[in-house]
Amino acid sequence: MFKIFSKSLALLLGLAFIFGTVFSSFAGSGGAGMVWIRSPYKGHDDYYIPFPSLQIESKYFFIKELKLGFYLYRDDADEHELTLGITPGFTMFDPDKTNNFRLSYLDKRKMAADVYLQYLRRYRYGTVGAKIYMDVLGNADGFGVDAFYKLPVFINEFTITPGVGLSYLSGDRTDYYYGISRAEAIRSGLKYYHADFSISPYVSLEASYLTENGWNIFANAQYTYLSDEITDSPMIGEDQALMLSFGAMMSF
Repeated sequence: MFKIFSKSLALLLGLAFIFGTVFSSFAGSGGAGMVWIRSPYKGHDDYYIPFPSLQIESKYFFIKELKLGFYLYRDDADEHELTLGITPGFTMFDPDKTNNFRLSYLDKRKMAADVYLQYLRRYRYGTVGAKIYMDVLGNADGFGVDAFYKLPVFINEFTITPGVGLSYLSGDRTDYYYGISRAEAIRSGLKYYHADFSISPYVSLEASYLTENGWNIFANAQYTYLSDEITDSPMIGEDQALMLSFGAMMSF
């Protein structure tokens, strides 16, 4: 895991150097963070994933923690923004990480690398956004769509951003992560289950604090109330999913 972490950091720093050299308007910060994921699968271990935390900004290119991409359009007033990027999808299932006997006979569901197209519209009283995404690794077929609203609140050096949203997953993608094939049903003794599309609401909270010596300390949380199409799966033991991330970055 830490080899992957160090290679990822080297790659992102290399990209930061290249794009920082090419584009004159370049600013950023770097550090490290951790993602904690509470798995909704029955008897499944939680995930703890370290990651290199970078914030790189140029006129056309960005790295924002776990997102890397390009600005396709931004107006001068910074009210409209269209981006194309890539980010990891943190839904995954490993039969070796569950203590549920029947689930241990199922196939692995792998993490996605989602390419997304996102549009943001910033208003005085918050930001409305939508994005569509799909896995370029080919692990999860289908696609997803998110629609959300966020309201940043600034209190001196603190920034707190609550948000709400809806997450749509196509039938193929929902079925990949939560369905049980006929072959798996025979091996495990679980009931065959074919999942259709799902719509799950969620709430989020982002917080950051900028210290006097240039450190940015951040924490993010997302709580998702899972769709019935997901919770009806024999794989699932929770009706909600929770993901937390936290870390610190230093300006350079």
